[in-house]
Amino acid sequence: MSKFKFLDYVTEGKMIRNSDGVTRMSFTDASDLVLLYFLALQVMRYYPVSSKFVRSYASETLKWNNWDYFRSSGNDLYCLLNIVSGDKEIIKKMRNPLNALKLRNKTSLPELNVKRLLRAMANGERPSADDSSSLMRLNNSLQNGMQNYSMLRRKVATFNTLSSQEKKDVVTKIEHALKARGRNADIIDYYILFVSDYDLESKRVKDTEPSVSIKDPSGEVQADTKDIQMLRLLGVPNKDLPFAYKVLSLTSRGLPIPSRFAQAYRPIMQIVDDIVKAGPGYVNLLKQVHNRAKRAKN
Repeated sequence: MSKFKFLDYVTEGKMIRNSDGVTRMSFTDASDLVLLYFLALQVMRYYPVSSKFVRSYASETLKWNNWDYFRSSGNDLYCLLNIVSGDKEIIKKMRNPLNALKLRNKTSLPELNVKRLLRAMANGERPSADDSSSLMRLNNSLQNGMQNYSMLRRKVATFNTLSSQEKKDVVTKIEHALKARGRNADIIDYYILFVSDYDLESKRVKDTEPSVSIKDPSGEVQADTKDIQMLRLLGVPNKDLPFAYKVLSLTSRGLPIPSRFAQAYRPIMQIVDDIVKAGPGYVNLLKQVHNRAKRAKN
């Protein structure tokens, strides 16, 4: 048994036990989880008992001074950092290697900031303004699918200034996210016990998390200036073009469409609605045009 209250119990769980453990994970999942792990650890630093676990977990993550190579003996955060910033061999085993590699090539993790934050945690230092800067750089570098995690990051950055209820809201939102996105994670059991021990469960926070995994966007969803301009021919005003084009990217990842984006996409939805209401003949014509367009694109 370790000297920390729940450490042995927690380490029994592990999300990534070996390199085959990423086969059902997308790169977007890994990016979201990296941020969520840091947010959870950062919040726990503010409380005496859980800060001891943070020190131990951060020290374990820094055990090899980097995360260049996949190590089955590394904790989950080490393995996640290896996915987003280490050697690219592990990418080949992910759910969609091609799309994962595209996102990995676009990701440039601020390693100095990440290591500085982990060392501060491992040394038992109190949260500081430097931590907020490191979290922001980490957040900005990742290909995150859930934009509301960025909102959580901003709350965590000012955690000490929040009211008691606001702190409960933030802690509970992180708990919901970890339960949905990081099942079997080595941090989740301890985090749940931490929430319970400090009575940080918020009754007013609704669980709006998506399914466990979010797909990586495919190459076709990436922005192309010519494609964006083509939307004008479908009646989308110039000011709405960027918003309308991003609708497919959002839906392909199972994300909700903000009202501003839906408004921009309305002319296209109106075209489809008119065709559907005109009857099966017009619907078949649309399908024929669509099939021709797919062949032309290829």
